[in-house]
Amino acid sequence: MTSLFLDTHDSFIHLILYQNDKILDAIHKESPNKHSILTMPLIEELLTRNSFSPSSLDEIYVVNGPGSFTGARIAVTITKTMAYCLDIPIKVIDSLTILAVHVEEPLKIVSIPDKNGAFVGEFTAETKVKSMFYLNKSQYELYCEQNVVYSNLSIDYEKVYQYIQTLPYLNVHKVNPLYVKGISALDGR
Repeated sequence: MTSLFLDTHDSFIHLILYQNDKILDAIHKESPNKHSILTMPLIEELLTRNSFSPSSLDEIYVVNGPGSFTGARIAVTITKTMAYCLDIPIKVIDSLTILAVHVEEPLKIVSIPDKNGAFVGEFTAETKVKSMFYLNKSQYELYCEQNVVYSNLSIDYEKVYQYIQTLPYLNVHKVNPLYVKGISALDGR
């Protein structure tokens, strides 16, 4: 089984090619404001240097955010287009869950800070989402004083792969970017 992992939610483009449950190859490239220009050529580079074509893929995994508004849309759009055209399934994981997979606590609290505050996710010990929200800087600082919050964790993409295997495939038309800021605005946070 050959799988492509695609993540453009932050200033990096993360592409990982998995084959038979192992990482075959990966590209991690910093690309501030150039994701739309670089992502497709990097996918082509990754596949070509491993002697694969897009039609060799059996499935695609995508990180749908939260994070950069445009970055999340780029990964989701590319993934949906490839999956639809190649008739292959999609699995979706969000960037906060990727962090939570790496925390061993009964209540896992993770965050992705940005210049105005942070995306925060609260998860059970089994890495099930309890809540996701966005806090401005002052709210985030207060929240961190009251809770143990993990951020900027080193990511083990084999561990992420193992977690993704527990996720269901989604209909290509049901895959959408995750915009936590919009949800937070609606629920009054």
